[in-house]
Amino acid sequence: MPYVILGSLRINTDVMLTISKGCKVFVHADAPVIVDGSLIANGTKDNPVLFTGDRLDADYKDLPASWPGIYFRGDSKNNILNYAIIKNATEAIVAEQPSVNANPKVVLHQCIIDNALKTGILCINSSLKSDNCLISNCGSNISVAHGGNYEFIHSTVASVSNNFITHKNPVLSISNFATQNGNTVTADLDVTIRNCIFWGDAGFIEDEIVVNKQGTTSFNIIIENSLYKATNDPANTVLSNIIKNQYPLFDSINVNKGIYNFRINNPAAPGIDQGVVTPFLKDLDNNNRNIGLPDLGCYEKQ
Repeated sequence: MPYVILGSLRINTDVMLTISKGCKVFVHADAPVIVDGSLIANGTKDNPVLFTGDRLDADYKDLPASWPGIYFRGDSKNNILNYAIIKNATEAIVAEQPSVNANPKVVLHQCIIDNALKTGILCINSSLKSDNCLISNCGSNISVAHGGNYEFIHSTVASVSNNFITHKNPVLSISNFATQNGNTVTADLDVTIRNCIFWGDAGFIEDEIVVNKQGTTSFNIIIENSLYKATNDPANTVLSNIIKNQYPLFDSINVNKGIYNFRINNPAAPGIDQGVVTPFLKDLDNNNRNIGLPDLGCYEKQ
């Protein structure tokens, strides 16, 4: 069932909005989705939940910044998005401030975040867990600032310059600090990245993962069994089983035709069978993971 949001949609504190599978949410250009309570999206592979702009005519249906995005604010809690597609926003997902309970503020399970003008996922001193997600062709795909607690498992984070967005920012930026009232403030940071791909093409970026640290607060970043493009390894990071600067062999990228297929089925692809077993046994297409050595990224070779 389709819904059109005009003005804004706000989920009040202590209110839970559950969106059923197959629901399509079309959002106007000035209408942010503001979550002070809880948002649950119960999409499936065949019937995902869609968030996108409300202009569907040819000149606008693929335009980034067609709507503001989804904002999980300070009191928001227990947000879970299953098989959600969030595209054409300005900032697709924004999570602010630490979780108010023991759960991550936002959980993204088998989601697609695409074509956001500024940021696909922006987290500011918050918490988020993501598995088997594709974050593609955003101004900045993932940006973490002022610390927090994060986990990215089996993610493909990739950008290719196109007619809408030039790839000029790293696909992953992480820091433990922010500027408030002219002062630099820091917070504890914990990030775990496993079985992921970080890649950018046709842009101006040498290092697709950039890590910046200030102060003396707790700072822990682990990247293991992952592939990334970089001239310099990310600083202040524990790295293990890294594949560096080997093209992932995505199935089909054709900018002129607007084709961005980030699946990997070439048996020569460097990320095939290079992962470690995790609790997540299905990929973004809901195909079974190799129970021995899964592939890197959000898709498992079939």
